[in-house]
Amino acid sequence: MASKKKRVEDLDTSEQMSDQSDGEDMEDQAEMEVNEEIQVDFEARIPEGSDFHGIRTLLQQLFLKANIDLSALADIIISQGQVGSVVKQSYVPEEDDDDEEMAEDDPVLAVTSVINITDKKDLECVKQVRSMLIDQCQKCGGDPKFSKVLNDSDHHVGLLVSERYINIPPQLSVPMFDSLLKEVEKCQAKQMKYDFAYYILLCKTYRQKGQKNSPLFFTNAEEEYLQEVSEALFQYSVQTERDTVVTGTWDAEDQFEAFRTVLLIPADKIKQGLDKIKSELATT
Repeated sequence: MASKKKRVEDLDTSEQMSDQSDGEDMEDQAEMEVNEEIQVDFEARIPEGSDFHGIRTLLQQLFLKANIDLSALADIIISQGQVGSVVKQSYVPEEDDDDEEMAEDDPVLAVTSVINITDKKDLECVKQVRSMLIDQCQKCGGDPKFSKVLNDSDHHVGLLVSERYINIPPQLSVPMFDSLLKEVEKCQAKQMKYDFAYYILLCKTYRQKGQKNSPLFFTNAEEEYLQEVSEALFQYSVQTERDTVVTGTWDAEDQFEAFRTVLLIPADKIKQGLDKIKSELATT
């Protein structure tokens, strides 16, 4: 059965990639250095069962060693059907290709979705997410509004899930977020439980070690613009959890410390944030 493509337009993007040999011979090392432009086409589609392991791997990047059942969280993302997208690399199938076999072999490069953690608060994995957010907020002396919002059963909160591999360009987030918000609006029109008062977004961030006032950098560049429309935020260190996703010379040299920055975004401000992302990151 063929995969069901979504409205998200294919994104044709160029990506700068570099590779460096670890050989002892310096001449060979110089010859191995590559700086080339690679043209890659992506396509987004509805999450399905074959995407389970790929989605779980991306969730692992975000939550690291947190006590959260990521398998159950991945199942929720897949089961929602009408909301959310996964991104894979586009390919032109050969005549003898089997669609299901190709889908299983093709890795999930990015996932974007939203989970109603108010309506689903009795599910164990959602309980774990809510507990982790409240505990981390209290430990770092964050804004108590997080606890107040999470415990207000009259106003629903959506956990935004937006994760991808680090070498996937941020421009991909534009059609992904755009599609997600349109899907949420359609669900709201059908009186489904997607009428959120707030969104919560966990962001991978880092700053120079030992300097609390140094600039905060976002691994996913678009999330910096969502911070601008957030109502409250808090940060907690994940340095001891060895964030293997955020790699590079800065990590190897122990110059930077890895954090998770949690944003509380009013639902009526999310489009403003998306417009900013579009103006800054959209491809022309």
